Amino acid sequence: MRFTLKHRVLTAKARKGWHSFFIEIFDRGERKYESLDMVADPADKAKYRQTVQFCNDLIARRQLELKGLTSGLKAPAAEYADGDFLAYCKQIASKSLNKKTRENWHDAIKSLTRFAPHGLAFHDLDHHWLESFQEFLLNAYSQNTARTYSTKIRQVITKAQKDGYLTENPNKLVPQISEKEGEIKYLYLEEVMLLNKTPHRHSGRKAAFLFNCFVPVRPGDLASMKESNIRPDGTGGFEVYFRQSKKQRIESIPISQQGMVYLEQARTLARTRLGRELTASDNIFDIGHKKWYGNMLKTWATRAFELYSDELEPEVRNHFSWACRELSPHWARHTGATMLLNAGAHFDAVGDILGHRDKKTTMRYAKVLPRTKRSTIAMMPSFND
Repeated sequence: MRFTLKHRVLTAKARKGWHSFFIEIFDRGERKYESLDMVADPADKAKYRQTVQFCNDLIARRQLELKGLTSGLKAPAAEYADGDFLAYCKQIASKSLNKKTRENWHDAIKSLTRFAPHGLAFHDLDHHWLESFQEFLLNAYSQNTARTYSTKIRQVITKAQKDGYLTENPNKLVPQISEKEGEIKYLYLEEVMLLNKTPHRHSGRKAAFLFNCFVPVRPGDLASMKESNIRPDGTGGFEVYFRQSKKQRIESIPISQQGMVYLEQARTLARTRLGRELTASDNIFDIGHKKWYGNMLKTWATRAFELYSDELEPEVRNHFSWACRELSPHWARHTGATMLLNAGAHFDAVGDILGHRDKKTTMRYAKVLPRTKRSTIAMMPSFND
């Protein structure tokens, strides 16, 4: 049996001209092919050579395993214990096509390099090492960021064991860093109403945020929403039909009556901006860079507070006094979910609208407004001694 490393040239737009590697297996006159799930850009000569070397190492290991099988023996993982774990991590990361995922991989490997600046071999990976690495992450980053980086490296460790580089998986002995629940920040309906009547020169971002308060999609999905994503729902209304940017799942969200008001505002602005009717491929909302969008929201909300805060009851005014300085694009989605739950919407239905698979995620949005708590406590019976 003969193994030969081969490659084909990719034509997809994201990696046009890159090489995808596979093994040509020639056995007793029969030719077969096996993908290595490895890609590399020939223009990046250093990484390309590293990838080719890694693929050749895999072939050598396959040949060694084959010899072991024919002789009734199993090739021990110790044969590869001195291998470069950092290089292995980079090879796994290179297969990711999603931009955000690639960024997470890059940051996770960067943190690993900081922890092991002199290199890291497979034989270094035991539960003591993993405990130390996770402790390093917790000291260097926030808890949720540390968990994200740890998750990436733990995934590589598990694959390394499957590929025969490790005899034991230290993940089984070291618990993953727990997730810290972040605070869900939202606006009261009265605050949204004040924003609605507060002018701002960037009316496109204003319409986008207000629409998002009543149609709680993720900010990334809002920014990329096109005319083709709006379709009739079969009952006389409309819905947003799209593929979520975060989970890559197809989702649909009915558009509320108030949401339609802001959608039409955004459409009118888009027609003016383009000088024609919208086509299916046109973006509806003009948001721009997320940093500019976030800065605009704070300026806009601060102006609303200065102009109209006297119209708010003390509790809401106090909330808006700090909320206007912290407002961000994510608040719109949180606001929509919180308004639905406080209006008595079914918990599972809200979770489905938000695209949650886990009820615990939706539970984070189930914030009972303080005044609702007070009116509920007021129902408590009392009696005189």
